[in-house]
Amino acid sequence: METNCVKQPVIKNENYIVYVEMVQGLTFIHMDVFKWNKSIKKEFVKTWKEWAGKHKPLYAMPFIDDEKMHKWSIITGFELLQYQKCLDGITRKLYIWR
Repeated sequence: METNCVKQPVIKNENYIVYVEMVQGLTFIHMDVFKWNKSIKKEFVKTWKEWAGKHKPLYAMPFIDDEKMHKWSIITGFELLQYQKCLDGITRKLYIWR
């Protein structure tokens, strides 16, 4: 997917930042994590559900698809939608949250 868009922070604190980016009319989620533990996870899940429930559908396409991404998709409720071949020739997983 091509994008010349800018990531906009929508959930921000000292432990993590969640961004949105509009790509071809779809809202994609990005997240930077600075610190993570059980209490931060609990607070994040509550905040995420409140925010995301007002903004569906949401999409995610990780460039790094590892165990951390798998766990993140479970706690946020993202589901695998399809495999998408990207402009760089790499096929990545496209996730959706509805």
